[in-house]
Amino acid sequence: MNHRERVLAVLNHQEPDLVPLDLCNTASFINDPAYFALKEYLHIEGDVAPFRKGFTGNYYDERVLAALDIDFRHVWLKPPAGYQQKNYPDGTFSDEWGVLYRLLGNERAIMRNPLSGADVDTIDKYPWPDPAALGRTDGLAERARYLYEETDYAVAAHAAYIYGLFDNAWILRGFEEFMTDLMINKDFARRLLRKILDLYLEFYDLYLDEVGPYVHLVVHAEDYGMQAAPFISPKLYAEMFLPLHKELFSFIKKKAPQAKIMLHSCGAVYPLIPLFIEAGIDVLNPIQHLAEGMDPARIKKEFGSEIVFHGGIDIQQALGGSVEDVRKEAKARIDDLGRGGGYIIAPANIVQAEVPPENIVTLYKTAREYGRYNSEID
Repeated sequence: MNHRERVLAVLNHQEPDLVPLDLCNTASFINDPAYFALKEYLHIEGDVAPFRKGFTGNYYDERVLAALDIDFRHVWLKPPAGYQQKNYPDGTFSDEWGVLYRLLGNERAIMRNPLSGADVDTIDKYPWPDPAALGRTDGLAERARYLYEETDYAVAAHAAYIYGLFDNAWILRGFEEFMTDLMINKDFARRLLRKILDLYLEFYDLYLDEVGPYVHLVVHAEDYGMQAAPFISPKLYAEMFLPLHKELFSFIKKKAPQAKIMLHSCGAVYPLIPLFIEAGIDVLNPIQHLAEGMDPARIKKEFGSEIVFHGGIDIQQALGGSVEDVRKEAKARIDDLGRGGGYIIAPANIVQAEVPPENIVTLYKTAREYGRYNSEID
């Protein structure tokens, strides 16, 4: 099988020749220091321009993907033409949503939630981003068409915006305030979520007009889990978020009917998985198995006939450990999630700055060698 055939087999719940590999998809980027170390380790010379700024992973380098024999290539929406984040003398900066951040080391921290203390009437008056701003889709159709017609890679569309409904709502509002809204100020929560969804529908409409015919996977990202439990109960998710997700995912599938939808949600989301499936997802990322209840073998057994799994490689301990830790982690996840197909291997989130480059190389080398369906995985 070639790269695309391998991925399509897995996305259609068929057994491929090898477990497919992904990297630099939504939420599986490489933190900048780790990227530069990996590039040097692979003897890749010459720089590429960052494709974004103000995040922990800002580089997308196809030379790295080629060196690791990654099965995917990716497309993404761009910022508006001429857009510059607002930088302030104290080192803070704000994005086009009006959220104020500060870089702390190589991580960014939220310094101001612009809708904190706002009332419902403020939502319509707020200076929201313009999805139709010129420049967002420049060159997208051409790149997606090239990848689809001239390469054998599977083509994945990054999330239209890195944060989803839940994330963006609490970032704009403030976590404590928005969680309170969900319980006792539901009118505000619904109005805010509706506004964010309407913007996302516009983003995906423009985005998929350009790349829809050429992509095999469309990603949407939002985090519903912490380490020990979901942030919200299944009942509250079903009430406040499930109808919105059904609308969004149905819209995406109408725009790109051949594509599968991947949802990224970190943390302990086991109780929410049936509702994610009901919402319309085809692929779940990242299966953070150190979180409570996220046993990969159990999840594979219970949900493997309904959804595909993406990610799974622990970044909290294993990927930053020894080379042998990485080998064991890769083999364990392939054993747990890869039987019969249905698994795409990738880091469970951003590869952290301190991860040695040899560990990243070992991950993908081990997956290629061990993840063959005529060997140990059988």
